[in-house]
Amino acid sequence: MGTRLLRGVAVLAGFGIGCAVGVWLVLWVGLRSTAVRVADVRGMEKLQAVAVLQESGLLAKVQEDVFDATVPVGRIARQRPGPGLEVKRGSVVRLYPSQGSEVRRVGNLVGLPTSLAEAELEEAGLHVGRTCRIEGQAAAAVVVAQSPPAGAAVAPGGAVDLLVNTVPQRSRFVMPDFVGIDEAIASRVIRALGFRLTARQEVRYVGVRPGIVLRQDPPAGGPVMEAETVALWVSR
Repeated sequence: MGTRLLRGVAVLAGFGIGCAVGVWLVLWVGLRSTAVRVADVRGMEKLQAVAVLQESGLLAKVQEDVFDATVPVGRIARQRPGPGLEVKRGSVVRLYPSQGSEVRRVGNLVGLPTSLAEAELEEAGLHVGRTCRIEGQAAAAVVVAQSPPAGAAVAPGGAVDLLVNTVPQRSRFVMPDFVGIDEAIASRVIRALGFRLTARQEVRYVGVRPGIVLRQDPPAGGPVMEAETVALWVSR
């Protein structure tokens, strides 16, 4: 009696396992019959990539362009799912066309102090290259020229060369004529124009009252710069 019962249980168990295996095989075969291997469409033109995927029973959806220096502009740079994967027939494959190498636009740095110009470049993912310095080409210590120019496209991390004015530009004047006027008046005019009176020499001159300018350097009518030094010879 016991032996018959054990045999019956064994038969039922075998039948159950067989049914489970059979169901699994049916499902596996069904899935395999609807599975499609994703083709590699990277490097293809968009229309060609879409056609290849549709021929294999898949749908294609073109997504936003991505930067890729290795793939020509307009061709497929990436795809999701990737090539070689098996997916269900009718699945969507997302395509990402290339827009070429990533670039940065150079801002207008002319007129900016060097510290601010450096900050602008850093924010744009660029950096200062060579820096040349000149004097007297602007009213302040600022950038007076740049290369590449504003609006140029450069690769990320690229360098921008700067020409920087280090000494503010001085005003240019025509030297007034101080000869024959009172020294006190001449001194006030000299200071008002931003000149520096650095030398004063008294000279005896018959017939001229004391304190009158007899000679000056630089001479009258010549070009002079702001903060120029002036020397006067005064009667005593």
